[in-house]
Amino acid sequence: MPWPVTFFPSGRTVHVVAHTPLLQAAREAGELLESPCGGHGTCGKCRVRLRAGQAPATGSAACLSCAELDAGWRLACATPVTGPLEVEIPDAALDACMHAILTSGASVSMPHDTRPPGAFGVAFDLGTTTVAGTLFDLHTGRELATRAAMNRQIERGDDVISRIDAVRRDAQALNDLQRLVADTLNAILLDLCQTCQVSAVAVRETVVAGNTTMQHLLLGRDPSPLGEAPFTPAFTGAQTVSAAELGLRLHPDATLTVFPQIGGFVGGDTVSGLLASRLDTLPYSALLVDVGTNGEIVLQHEGRLYAASTAAGPAFEGARIRQGMRAAEGAIDAVWREADDLACHVIGDGPARGLCGSALVDAVAELLRLGAIDESGALRVPDDAAEGLASRFQTVGGEATVTLAWGAAGESAVRLTQQDIRELQLASGAIRAGIETLLHTAGVTARSLGALLLAGGFGNTLRIANAMRIGLLPRAEETAVRFIGNASLAGAKQALLVRGERARAQSLRDRTEHIDLSRQPGFSDCFMEHMLFPSEQGVSA
Repeated sequence: MPWPVTFFPSGRTVHVVAHTPLLQAAREAGELLESPCGGHGTCGKCRVRLRAGQAPATGSAACLSCAELDAGWRLACATPVTGPLEVEIPDAALDACMHAILTSGASVSMPHDTRPPGAFGVAFDLGTTTVAGTLFDLHTGRELATRAAMNRQIERGDDVISRIDAVRRDAQALNDLQRLVADTLNAILLDLCQTCQVSAVAVRETVVAGNTTMQHLLLGRDPSPLGEAPFTPAFTGAQTVSAAELGLRLHPDATLTVFPQIGGFVGGDTVSGLLASRLDTLPYSALLVDVGTNGEIVLQHEGRLYAASTAAGPAFEGARIRQGMRAAEGAIDAVWREADDLACHVIGDGPARGLCGSALVDAVAELLRLGAIDESGALRVPDDAAEGLASRFQTVGGEATVTLAWGAAGESAVRLTQQDIRELQLASGAIRAGIETLLHTAGVTARSLGALLLAGGFGNTLRIANAMRIGLLPRAEETAVRFIGNASLAGAKQALLVRGERARAQSLRDRTEHIDLSRQPGFSDCFMEHMLFPSEQGVSA
């Protein structure tokens, strides 16, 4: 018989058959819950608390303590419904699933083509983990508001490979993933229109920049060929289609345009970033790096463009990190040394609930300087640690940890674990190996670069010295490093407002040489080398 499950704080109730996973029940109720591991019970991010009713705890024991289980905490993906339940979704989970940034309505008008009054458009950056959209008045070129949300596809895995695998295993998965990304865009569109008091049917045009897999899934195109060599996309040119046919709730004649793709996993977001950064126009060698789940790297040298993509994974966005989260209230976003101890900043200045990617880089860099992490990544108490610092090092569940923020009464401390450090090594090593491979291909050194452009929301929060200390970025002149923000979204805005920019985007795509890292001799060795943290001497050399 179906059992009722009620979720709080929304109060939504669904009826599901016995043994339905609680995560599936939440989705049927329209609740958003992170599940970066794809519902395999390994990431611990789909935590919920039972308010009433009973549910087995065995599947949650790997990620939750006995005290947490006794207090009613469960992993939604690992908990079957065996009776009536009342379930509370914690604020932290809700914050992680939807976060917003409202820009000033008084922003200046941008260069734009002539459009009739009452016409609106939206530019999207379609990321593997996060989707951002900006609403424009196309008549005036004025930017009205920006919203960002978690990509709902994350319930099918936190990286592009897991989503491609889902399509290869399940004939229905492609339709499901297309619906999930359309739902994400619709949620952002609704929020934008309500905020700006604009009717959704007034939105006549959308432009989307995403990586190769995301653009395929949005258009309902099979990404399976991207899952094996030679990683051939189904299309490389820009595509313009009916937005309504993709499930977007806009003007019935609204169009959706996605950017051209360079090849392999170097997709439309890279072309969009090139468009916005004007990398090709710089009179010196320059590198564009988008540090994200699907890290894209473009090198401009002597008029030539080289591009590569490297699977960094979602560690920089807080996923696969034990207490990782996005940069929302309660996230530690900065860590530094203060006297003989560690200090941190928490967004919102309240209790710490977790740490975001910038704090992960900061913490590891400071621990390297303190001698608490060696070149292999092993965590240990420094020999000369003062009492306050030494007290932060504990073994929890058989794993070495260091406490970044002590928990208040009844709250857990926020700890960096040995496994978190390993995840950072994988992500950092992948990005750095991609950078070094492109530099080697073009015969240029990092120190000869006139500019190192960091794109993406995460790039904006990096402390350059710390990124270089962990080996994520090569040792270059710090004055050459520039933050350019969300270049993918910026390029999508330009292409939305000025149609001529779309032709320029195609030209950039045609000029760029795709470097398939998997086919480059020595790439694997380079990756293994840069998984190790550089010595202090190597950093300062």
